[in-house]
Amino acid sequence: MSLYRRVARPLLFRLDPERAHGLTLDLLAAVQHLSVGRRLLRSIRGRVPSERVSAFGLTFPNRLGVAAGYDKNARAVVGLGDLGFGHVEIGTLTPAAQRGNPRPRVFRLPKDQALINRMGFPNEGAAAAAMRLRAIGQRTHGPIIGASLGKQKETPLEQAATDYCRVMAVVYPFVDYLAINISSPNTPGLRRLQAAHHLLALLKALAAENRRLALSQGDGRPKPLLVKVSPDVSLAQLDEIITAVEE
Repeated sequence: MSLYRRVARPLLFRLDPERAHGLTLDLLAAVQHLSVGRRLLRSIRGRVPSERVSAFGLTFPNRLGVAAGYDKNARAVVGLGDLGFGHVEIGTLTPAAQRGNPRPRVFRLPKDQALINRMGFPNEGAAAAAMRLRAIGQRTHGPIIGASLGKQKETPLEQAATDYCRVMAVVYPFVDYLAINISSPNTPGLRRLQAAHHLLALLKALAAENRRLALSQGDGRPKPLLVKVSPDVSLAQLDEIITAVEE
């Protein structure tokens, strides 16, 4: 049995789940700045799939990735790469910092080996994440970095596109792809953006901003723009909307 299962896991499970999350992230963020720490992370990561994966114009080092929600503020991207992850998606980010929903908001389901979270996009804001990504500098190796984009809790749906575009503009130079989060059930009314008229307007605005940023801050090629929707959204309807955006 590994040291993690014998010692670390039982100790972490004595803590509130959100506190345990924060503690592990604090430790990872700290050790990634030390050469000995990075060597330690690489030594404990175990076997990592070696085959590369190509998707939406990007080549991922492997098929393992960290979804948005763990490293919301881009604090441990380097450390997660050293642990072997082929991509890290930061966020979900909003234009300004926000506290998210009241605690408790993370709940363990031990029998299912799962968690439920009702966090509501707590984060330090897009600018803070961009500052940390800028510090990483030019990358010739390491994980693919994505950013999950969101809106402030109090922003009306009719103004949501402005929030998403603001976050996109701030992180654009430092990420490889962008993901639009309109699927979270923890921000009141957010899923209403999945309605056809809202979604079409939102995607048109973001596609236009993507093209503008590609010309002003990038190499002229828009970055991959992904859409996170809930499972009950019709794929046929989504495909129809995306086709209308591309026309």
